[in-house]
Amino acid sequence: MFSLDEIKEIIAAVDKSGLSKFELECEEFRLALKKDGANNGTFINKLQPEIKTAVESEEILAAEYVEITAPMVGTFYGGPEPGAEPFVKIGTKITEETVVCILEAMKLFTEIEAEINGEIMEILAEDGQLVEYGQPLFKVKIG
Repeated sequence: MFSLDEIKEIIAAVDKSGLSKFELECEEFRLALKKDGANNGTFINKLQPEIKTAVESEEILAAEYVEITAPMVGTFYGGPEPGAEPFVKIGTKITEETVVCILEAMKLFTEIEAEINGEIMEILAEDGQLVEYGQPLFKVKIG
């Protein structure tokens, strides 16, 4: 597992390089960076959040609720910009492709997709809150 400082160093190195895309994958960690020319070098990427559920797939079907957890360390934002409507609210029906929030670290704005179908039952993080890798962000009712 990488520390926040190591991740920041990687992001800075890729930002200074001529690379437009960078991926790094380890046992418990995946970092995918892509420069978007419209954002003047700011990285935008989509990470797959980890969905905390029971270990076996049969137990997932039996579970009524799952948690969408942070796939990285960063600042949680519920909407696309300050003052804007949040991506999801309690009661929002979501699909696997639904963007549920943004996590930001060193000008890296990462759209977090639900990766599961269901309904948002609880939002566990607040706008502007620093979240840790694996921290629960949403409680979702499967279905």
